[in-house]
Amino acid sequence: MIPIFVISLIRSADRRASVTAQMANLGLPFEFWDAVDGKKLDPETIAQVDFAEAQRFCGHKLSLGEVGCALSHIRLCEMLVAKQIPRAIILEDDVYLHMHFKEIVNSACHKSDADIIFLIHGKAKSWPWKKTLPEGYRLASYVSPSKASQRGIMSTAGYILTLQGAQKILKHAYPVRMPADYLTGRLQLNKLTAVGVEPCCVDVNIFSTTIDDRDYGQHIVNPVNTSS
Repeated sequence: MIPIFVISLIRSADRRASVTAQMANLGLPFEFWDAVDGKKLDPETIAQVDFAEAQRFCGHKLSLGEVGCALSHIRLCEMLVAKQIPRAIILEDDVYLHMHFKEIVNSACHKSDADIIFLIHGKAKSWPWKKTLPEGYRLASYVSPSKASQRGIMSTAGYILTLQGAQKILKHAYPVRMPADYLTGRLQLNKLTAVGVEPCCVDVNIFSTTIDDRDYGQHIVNPVNTSS
């Protein structure tokens, strides 16, 4: 099994207990990756954020909670690159794993060398052919939207990332100017090759969000005009 990292705030004891119980039940080794707490950002960290560019790029303010979440995923990518980890499963701590998660993930990794495998996703546009996975699940290849498209795969709750994928993401990580799900899910920006497990093999929202200051305004205007 490839390594599993669960992004979680140190203070989120209930979420950590839920993840620990699930992993034990499925026989999966994992590590917690301590999330960056948006409520405790120091001046040096704030200096890594371009709030004005975020407003222009996203069409709404970037909250401190979103900054913390984005940095949590970015720093995990930096660790994968620093340690040259070929591939890792990255989960957030509010996930509920389906009972055949282990078999599905192992099969997906054997059947695809894509930069990113989404384990939960929205209505992503995919090619018509699908690869079979255990228990009736399928593996879909996603189409990268056009440069002017506003579409994206807006979830960072569960995905599998290769070393090459982490390197591609980091090219667009700084200054921090977008939520984590824009950074991973805007394929027209990050140039990731992407596939996804369908239906999703993890569920979310079993806990209230810890990003309670997010401004759910208008989303991305035009990714082609962003700085890289």
